[in-house]
Amino acid sequence: MFKGCGRILPKGILTILAIALFTVGGCDIDFGTGGDDNGGGGGGGGNQIETIQGSVTDVIPEEPLEGILVDVSVDGLNLENGVTDDTGFFSIEGPIAGTALLEFTGESGMLLGSYSVEIFPSATVELGDILLENGVVQLQNTNPEVTFNAEVIQNNCTGNSGSMQVEARNDQDNLTVVVQVSPSTDLIIDGDDVNCEDMTVGRNVEVQGELVSSSTIDASRIEI
Repeated sequence: MFKGCGRILPKGILTILAIALFTVGGCDIDFGTGGDDNGGGGGGGGNQIETIQGSVTDVIPEEPLEGILVDVSVDGLNLENGVTDDTGFFSIEGPIAGTALLEFTGESGMLLGSYSVEIFPSATVELGDILLENGVVQLQNTNPEVTFNAEVIQNNCTGNSGSMQVEARNDQDNLTVVVQVSPSTDLIIDGDDVNCEDMTVGRNVEVQGELVSSSTIDASRIEI
């Protein structure tokens, strides 16, 4: 008992040491914890890291695609940054939930454009192909694609269409999102196709779809 806490000592001293160790944790005693995620997802206190990525495919006036600095700021605070590779691709991870401003700066130091986008807690935001033209950021796909975890707080579906409200949250932010559901939306629970009505309040879900406004998703997939 208490290996690594010292050499063998008389029983009386060992008893005193044992009490002290339990008090101050000197032997890394781990009592463990348990939990229940209520069916997957991660809507409550979930992932603290968000990701935003995309590919700059062209710059007008001409600038190299490689080496473009991409700064991400939220509420005026510059939180994270990244640099495009030789194909123009960038991927930035960090605690960047909120209304984010992306600023693209060329190797010459010239600001090539800026773009504002809502980043939900736990989300991965895929901007797709990006054209930077005369200070304007243009996405080839009109709307970014977003994947995030959330908890269902209201279900207004009938059959396989309608809408639901979900809450995405972690230590950085807490946001209610309207998820639009259509017959083309993939609805999955434990690998099986289901109706939207089956995604009951309190379940944790993973949502994927197009960001059509700052708090509305046109869902392509919802999965538990």
